[in-house]
Amino acid sequence: MITQEKISKALSDPIRYRIMLMLAQSKEGCCPIPGQGDQRPGLCNCEIMEELGLIQSRVSYHMKELIETGLVTEEPRGKWKIYFINTKKLRDYIKQLEEDFALE
Repeated sequence: MITQEKISKALSDPIRYRIMLMLAQSKEGCCPIPGQGDQRPGLCNCEIMEELGLIQSRVSYHMKELIETGLVTEEPRGKWKIYFINTKKLRDYIKQLEEDFALE
C-alpha cells in the first residue's frame, strides 16, 4: 500500500523533487506526446538526463521510486521511456496533507 510517508520520502530527494517540477511544468519536449485528460505532456529519459546531468541508470533509479508511489506513470517508446505526472495522485496527496495537518 502506498502511504503518505512513502510519497513524502520519495519527494524529499532533491533530484526526484526537481524531476517532479520538470514534469509539472512540461509543455512539449523533444519527444512530444499530446496530453490526455488530466495528464500534462510527458518527458523522455533523454530530456531528464540532459537537464539534470545524470546518466540513464540514475534517471531510471529515480523514476522507479516515483513510479512506485503512483506520482508518475511511464510509457515505453523504443529504447526510451516517456514519463507523465499523475496529477490526480498528486492532488490526492496534497489534499490528504491538508486534512492530516488541518490546513483547510
